[in-house]
Amino acid sequence: MKILIYVILVIWMIYAFLPLYWVFTTAFKPKAETQAWPPTLFPSRLTLRSFVTLFTDSSFSARPFLNSIIISLGATFLSVFLSGLAGYGFSRFRFPLRRFLLLFLILLRLLSTLIMIIPFFKIFITYGLYNTHLGLILIHGVTSAPFCTWLMFGFYESIPYELEEAALLDGCSFLRSLWHIILPLAAPGLAAVAIFSYLRAWNDFSNAIVLTSSDAIRPYTVSLYKLIQERSFVRWGLLSAASFVAVVPILIAFGIFQRHFITGLTQGALKG
Repeated sequence: MKILIYVILVIWMIYAFLPLYWVFTTAFKPKAETQAWPPTLFPSRLTLRSFVTLFTDSSFSARPFLNSIIISLGATFLSVFLSGLAGYGFSRFRFPLRRFLLLFLILLRLLSTLIMIIPFFKIFITYGLYNTHLGLILIHGVTSAPFCTWLMFGFYESIPYELEEAALLDGCSFLRSLWHIILPLAAPGLAAVAIFSYLRAWNDFSNAIVLTSSDAIRPYTVSLYKLIQERSFVRWGLLSAASFVAVVPILIAFGIFQRHFITGLTQGALKG
């Protein structure tokens, strides 16, 4: 039985890793080899020509990455702030419909933002949020908050309430005990929420292309799409180089914070 499980896991790992490997190797292939048939698994020779062309002979630039960083960091801060306080409230206070609201947060996670894109568009136009960094920050932060709140609720439940009782007896307020005692203990959960929110905002395409119209605001995902539209055929080397540049920083960040991310997810899920 164990052998069968390992075989299935290996097959799934190959299935998940192969597209990423293909993009990375294609970015370093010569132009002729990227369109050759049959395709090659390994580059015949490594070249950086696609990366040079990407930033010198295309509309692609560093500006979309800066936009993505601004939007993702803003959405992450908003989501961590909202879910940190809301999760604490659900965990420590008893009020009517508490369980129903927790279930409702999970149901909200099942809704795609594409369902709400038309109402969002009308709201953005009405309140001057269309084609702004703030608008995208709000939509990503708010839509990530329900799941993050549920995750933080589970993590707060794993922290003994006796620690707060002792602090309250010593004269601490709820907010002060939250800041000085609970949040330091909940750091892995906050890290998991931050990474989840950041990745969700970083990889968004549908909201960005509908709710923005200027290249000065649009993130890198829209620039990748425009890169495909520049010519009548897809330049696979160029597209792979742009994807490589976009993915590598995320892989590095996830590698650094992987331990906190996994700890936050598993501990919050087990207690939630």
